[in-house]
Amino acid sequence: MERDPRAHWQELATALEYGRAALRVGLWKSEELLIARYFTSANRLLEVGCGGGRVALGLLQRGYQDVTATDFSPAMVEVSRGVLEDARTGWGARVEQQDATALTYPDASFDGVIYAFNGLMCLPDAAHRARALRSIHRVLRSGGIFLASGADREKGALAGEWAAQAAGEIPGDRWHETSTSPVFMHSSTLAETTGELRTAGFELLEAPLSTELAAESGAVRAFCGQTRFYVARKVSGSAGPVP
Repeated sequence: MERDPRAHWQELATALEYGRAALRVGLWKSEELLIARYFTSANRLLEVGCGGGRVALGLLQRGYQDVTATDFSPAMVEVSRGVLEDARTGWGARVEQQDATALTYPDASFDGVIYAFNGLMCLPDAAHRARALRSIHRVLRSGGIFLASGADREKGALAGEWAAQAAGEIPGDRWHETSTSPVFMHSSTLAETTGELRTAGFELLEAPLSTELAAESGAVRAFCGQTRFYVARKVSGSAGPVP
């Protein structure tokens, strides 16, 4: 029986793990640096794949008040609402259920969109990533900023293992064991994700590794290891309809 790449994220146990991470790990120093570089507190920001509310909580605590956090998973939405509401009354209402591949917001609704920590790379395949990028492109204003992060299979401790991936496998695709259930994740390359962004109508501004930006705490290193950020600007015009 074929495994469902979305199942892991719909489990309450997984959502609770990410809710605890929202409080234990918080925003990474590298994330905070890029957020401050590209967004202002007046910007209308959308987070897709918000998980347990880690990034949304960090944004709200730092004065970014026009924040909408979304996830396709009812369990993640429930947990992140609780995390944000516990932090401040009313913050929980900022969390909504949305599928990143088919966002329902009007065109040009947001100044910035954030898809943190492998969110884009945990979608089932390249076609789903393409749909998500086109959907995000549509809801961003012209010139709006998209910030994402994901593992780079050409960098870090697992680079040699990725280079030896078996013939016939889709490069970068792998199921990983976790404390709750197996999770599917795609580890991309800089060239690959740059191409996907350009096809969707984005201009890549920078793509630093987290280790090039900041020395992270032990908790952050244990949570995410080394990751690559992608900062891209929406190019004027439409990327075409979302299939």
